[in-house]
Amino acid sequence: MQIKFFAYLREYTGCKTTDFPYKEDLYHLAHALCDTYGGKLRAKMLSPDGEDLGEEIIILVNGRHVAHLGGIHAKLEPTDIVSIFPVVAGG
Repeated sequence: MQIKFFAYLREYTGCKTTDFPYKEDLYHLAHALCDTYGGKLRAKMLSPDGEDLGEEIIILVNGRHVAHLGGIHAKLEPTDIVSIFPVVAGG
């Protein structure tokens, strides 16, 4: 499955895009990404207890927001493209 990182998340991962081993759902993918890329990504991607997604990211699966796909329990397919964005605020 292809994972795309945007904005400052690229600094945490060292890449814009990566082919990552398939995980059955977003929960397992998020934990595997955090195990691979470390604490800075974990702090943004997951809630403090690791049971939900963090409030500072937006995740799309094949262009659809995961809120419409089951949130952290969204089912994934090996051919999915997962895009991970930080929430951006301006003013």
